[in-house]
Amino acid sequence: MAKGFYSLIQYCPDRFRAEAVNVGLVLMSLDPHEFRIQITEKYNRVSKLFSTPKAEQKNLKLAASGLKSRIETAADELRTVEAFSAFAASRANDLQLTEPRLAKVGQIDDDFARLFSQLVEAQKTQLLAAESPAEVLPPKLNEVFGRLQQEQKIWNPGRITVPVYKRKLDVPYAFKNGVVNLVKPKVFSATRRAESQAATLAVNGDLIQKHRVDGEKMKLIIVSTNETDKQAKEIDDHVEPLFREYGVRLVRPDDVEKFAAEVEQTAH
Repeated sequence: MAKGFYSLIQYCPDRFRAEAVNVGLVLMSLDPHEFRIQITEKYNRVSKLFSTPKAEQKNLKLAASGLKSRIETAADELRTVEAFSAFAASRANDLQLTEPRLAKVGQIDDDFARLFSQLVEAQKTQLLAAESPAEVLPPKLNEVFGRLQQEQKIWNPGRITVPVYKRKLDVPYAFKNGVVNLVKPKVFSATRRAESQAATLAVNGDLIQKHRVDGEKMKLIIVSTNETDKQAKEIDDHVEPLFREYGVRLVRPDDVEKFAAEVEQTAH
């Protein structure tokens, strides 16, 4: 496993508002020294967020292509994170590079493709959400979790055995901040079935907190990933009261950014 760093290429036309859209990705492996860079071919999010006319989108694509060529030309000189960081900081126009972030690189092409899909290609996330919405984190949480996975602060525990109950529970994410937090995305029903879904999770969460799992003290956190008005009402009326009673944490869509910041600050 090699040490590496990645930087997002972002389009930020108004630096005072600091709103940006990820349009590309750069990944650098230190030893062996390797670079990967890719620019998106889809600018739907740029158009949606900034109402960018087609003529400006064409100019943006040309500028992004020029930046890609410049990075590829300079890649041999960017052999340290300090050089990479200085290059990123030198960008002074609407296309910016984020401060390089740590990444563990195994197979660079596979790692790059996964990061690009997670952080840049929104369409792939949307397709995955359509197929299996419960497995897709909200965008902000997905970005933070993806980065922390590269830093090995978040991992995939897979299927765990719930104490006493002895049933298996699929848990895609976990992080430690004194206890092991098991994070499970969930789409609740818009009908009274949400109550039975919540009851099962509440009992599971209660048993997990009361009994160590594999010698570790653990807690279950449920992230509600999608809420229509009907779903929100069912959650208000039936899901949240059950979770409060059993001490299971529920993260609602309005709480996602605060939760993402908390995980980023405390996960170790």
